[in-house]
Amino acid sequence: MNRDGLLDKIRALLSKTTGNGCTKHEALAALAKARAMMDAYEVTEEDLKLSAAETAILRKEPPGSRDQHGIKSGLAVAIGRFCDCKVWRGTDGLEFCGLQSDVQFSMWLLEALTSFVQAELVKHLMGSIARRGDRRRIINGFTIGCTQQISERLNKLCKQSEAAAASNSRALVLVKSTPVADKLKELGIHLGKGRRSSRRVDLGSFAAGEAAGNRASFGRPVGRGGTHLQNRTIGTTTATHA
Repeated sequence: MNRDGLLDKIRALLSKTTGNGCTKHEALAALAKARAMMDAYEVTEEDLKLSAAETAILRKEPPGSRDQHGIKSGLAVAIGRFCDCKVWRGTDGLEFCGLQSDVQFSMWLLEALTSFVQAELVKHLMGSIARRGDRRRIINGFTIGCTQQISERLNKLCKQSEAAAASNSRALVLVKSTPVADKLKELGIHLGKGRRSSRRVDLGSFAAGEAAGNRASFGRPVGRGGTHLQNRTIGTTTATHA
């Protein structure tokens, strides 16, 4: 492992806190491993801080990437926030801007959660004998319910992490907003509000999607009280160029 890769790995271990959705046992285990690596490779806390010269990068999805049922679009903004990246939909797919390790994690997490939603959708559809038109509402309802619930959980973990960092003077604070803003300015990219679209959804499938979203394994499930839903139109928002 090269030095940059080593530092990224230690940073990732140090970010596994209860505020970021880990259990107390997971957080302590990650901290112990990080400290062991720091001692073994003689890494100091100063080494782990971002240097003033560290810059953000831009990565795009591979050509031909698909977004079946709008799953990636439903997850992208929350994942970007969780991974300290800016994410938007370009002409050929999603684009990511952030520090290299954050962009890599963001793209990996997007693929992992997209695969999770698709697998849960297959399970949901296996018992369905609905007609073609109704099947589309079932798919819409499940994917929107699932991606919105996952996004809510990610956003809640972000708020918990921000609160924990603000109250803990010993936390390893990585200032990332400046290099990201500089990169966007360099590329001439201005991000505005996402467009809002509406799709008809099935009530039961939306609720099933929410339940599935609570089973995603990236962190602690965030419970929601039972809510009576009906077939309805639900809007989704994605990031776009200004």
